[in-house]
Amino acid sequence: MAGDKPKSAAAVNRTPPSSSKPPPSSSTPNSRHQNPSKPSPKPGSQSGPKPYPTQNHFHHQPEPAQQPPPPSYGFQMLDRRTIVLADGSVRSYFALPPDYLDMPPPRPRLFGSDHHQLKRKFDDDRDRDRDRERDWQKQQVLQYGGNSAHGPGPGPSSSSPFRPSKVGKFDGGGGIRVDPGVIKAFLKFVKVIYDNGDLRQKLLDNGKRGPVQCLACTGSSKQFPDVHSLVMHAHKPDNADSQVDHLGLHRALCALMGWNCMRAPDNSRMYQFLPAEDAAAFQDDLIVWPPTVIIHNTNTGKAKDGRMEGLGNKAMDSKLRDLGFSGGKSKSLYNREGHLGITLIKFGGDQLGLKEAVRLSEHFEKDRHGRRDWTHVQSTGAGQNDENNPNFVMVDKRTGERTRILYGYLLTAADLDKVDPDTRKKAVIESKLEKLHASK
Repeated sequence: MAGDKPKSAAAVNRTPPSSSKPPPSSSTPNSRHQNPSKPSPKPGSQSGPKPYPTQNHFHHQPEPAQQPPPPSYGFQMLDRRTIVLADGSVRSYFALPPDYLDMPPPRPRLFGSDHHQLKRKFDDDRDRDRDRERDWQKQQVLQYGGNSAHGPGPGPSSSSPFRPSKVGKFDGGGGIRVDPGVIKAFLKFVKVIYDNGDLRQKLLDNGKRGPVQCLACTGSSKQFPDVHSLVMHAHKPDNADSQVDHLGLHRALCALMGWNCMRAPDNSRMYQFLPAEDAAAFQDDLIVWPPTVIIHNTNTGKAKDGRMEGLGNKAMDSKLRDLGFSGGKSKSLYNREGHLGITLIKFGGDQLGLKEAVRLSEHFEKDRHGRRDWTHVQSTGAGQNDENNPNFVMVDKRTGERTRILYGYLLTAADLDKVDPDTRKKAVIESKLEKLHASK
């Protein structure tokens, strides 16, 4: 049989030993050259598989099957996408689609007709993105204005637009200029919202008391589940003819809710996050015109008939002259119970009258008797008529004379619910900073 034939020396050297000690390395010198793929085992080697191959063994063994190459990325696989930045500008970028692993490999020929087709495809996308960005910037200029020194644009975004220095259509040497039509609509809707207590509270409840309506839509007013949905609609209305009114409503809603009107609203609702001091500064800029200072704690006590008494108009005018303020006209507020403890000081409807009103309000603020101080005093829960409360009555230690402590501040749109109906009806809402810089 073929199996009974004697084996050659080369065959012996090619066969690994079983359990006996391997022969010494005195084998024929040509044996290695006869079988280079399988060298003879070295002395002292163990039989059976080794957990870690030696260097020679790894070097001479055939290489294992290679893994399939990673998917090759081609230009034709990229999708053009756009993102709107915080300053209102639109930027484009390329990204792989989520299913790029399932896409067929690119054809080796990327130039010629294929190259021109791809170039034309992305040129069309670039033109479409450019048109989209141009429309966006047009809306931003209409609503937010641009830098007067550098032409129209979305305007700076480094500082909050809710600060007084960013409100109004004036620039003062390079500031923001907002479209006058949007400003006019904005101030109109501020008056509408703050003049109606029920409407104001319903908006502040943010849909908890039912759907809210769009005040800028003509005809059948649209309803929305919450103020966020209404803001989204007002920022990009369906009807382009009413865009100016809707943009004004958008700013008025943000002013009421304390949201950032300079940031485009989206479903992430990041525009709703704004520092409280910035929101308060913007509301403080929306003053009642003619400029008016509201003074609290002007009541003096109860009369014999039980009605409340307080400082009259002449007495308040005389008190203001003693403090060094002139040009204002006092108006005490009453109801059925008598004096309300509130006196309005109305100044002239010009820049001089505004400066005098601001000076009076700063006088109270300097003495820590301004708006925030009055709010703090009211939050303590003490009654206004408590004669022993040092927050309301100051007692002279020598004479024992009691004097009411007055608190005053500039009347704003948020204070319309504190004044009489006649004042509320005749009031106009203006930007304090715009009026101060009107002649500059």
